[in-house]
Amino acid sequence: MSEFDERFDRLTSLFLGDTASNDANETRYEPVKQAPLRESLITPLLAGNLPVMAHPWLTHVAARLREGPAALLRVSADGIQCSLLETKGPAESEDKDFAMWLLRAAGMVRHWFVTPAGAQGAEEIAVMDVEEVVIASGGDEAATVAAYQLVRRVVECARKNNRVPPLTPIALVGCSAESAHEAIATISTAAQAFLQQPVPLAGTYPKLERTHVAQQAFFAGGFSVAEIFEAIRAAESTVEGSRRAPQSATHVSTPPCTPSPTPTPAPTASAIPSTHASAASTDFSKQPLQVQMRPGSYAAIISGLWPIALRYPNNALIEFATDHAGQLHVIAPVEQAASIRQAAAWALRNSSLIRLGFPGLAADPLPIVERIIFTDATQAVDWHHCGVRLDLVLRAQDKFIHVSLNDERTLKP
Repeated sequence: MSEFDERFDRLTSLFLGDTASNDANETRYEPVKQAPLRESLITPLLAGNLPVMAHPWLTHVAARLREGPAALLRVSADGIQCSLLETKGPAESEDKDFAMWLLRAAGMVRHWFVTPAGAQGAEEIAVMDVEEVVIASGGDEAATVAAYQLVRRVVECARKNNRVPPLTPIALVGCSAESAHEAIATISTAAQAFLQQPVPLAGTYPKLERTHVAQQAFFAGGFSVAEIFEAIRAAESTVEGSRRAPQSATHVSTPPCTPSPTPTPAPTASAIPSTHASAASTDFSKQPLQVQMRPGSYAAIISGLWPIALRYPNNALIEFATDHAGQLHVIAPVEQAASIRQAAAWALRNSSLIRLGFPGLAADPLPIVERIIFTDATQAVDWHHCGVRLDLVLRAQDKFIHVSLNDERTLKP
């Protein structure tokens, strides 16, 4: 038996434990419809097995995962540690109240990262109304296993509560690009095979770099993640309301003979839920199940590819993935084929910026492979010899399968 086979068997044993895939008696859950994205971008950030100390790596990832200033809120048993990243302001907060700090922070940042406390953080996040949960992890073998198990906990808990599992991109830190690609390929393959869950790569961060932490503050007390999400949304709503009020006043006039209406008081910090308020107000009621007619990610089920967390701004249905050669694959369902060339051109124009987030991509000029997804092979007849890879995706009982419809011979004219 080769060293690769032994390593694969060892990882498989760790992944599966006492659970086998495709168990005939296993309860099958189908995802429900996703809730619409909220205006504010609040992302749970879970810590996997990280090199050395977790806090510097979480700060590093939170500052670089999105563009622009961000806030990192780390929940612990005795309170919450708040940091403003890449913003301007005093080093120490003058606010003694968490609600007031959120109001000030909402005026400076639009991206929030919340790290739950305790071993049950993954389960707490899984039953909330979130679209994405980022997992920060190292790239060694033990960290790879731990990251998959964390993905599995989130997915299984969400499905047991009749919810759509959130997307679980992984930010790989403290390892080479080669190790990061090997780790994400292992995790993505296992997650697709046993959980039918795509696991894209959020980014690779080989080493710690200087991060500008503009402000830190600590607030004692008991906080649940649901309460923090509600408080952030209330603070942003208050700030947005105050921004719109002066603009509205310049455009709306009161007729001279009409009594002025009684003004409605603007929301204040008291509108933000108390830090000790119960999370019972969050609606976690079960929703009716629906059959999933297409995979959450086409890229995740194509052999040899793994998705990356990159989005084409003009069409959210376009996916991106990479392979062992570092090529960038642009993937579109046939209904969106008209956008694939524009998306490829966009990626080529922004290749230097994309490579900052995904340094494992090949050197310039960035090699791009265009792929079109079909659900009916007869639709692909007219697409042969057009320089685009053609892929057939079919639903087989409880999973999706992929079949390549062309090769190098039928790819080019």
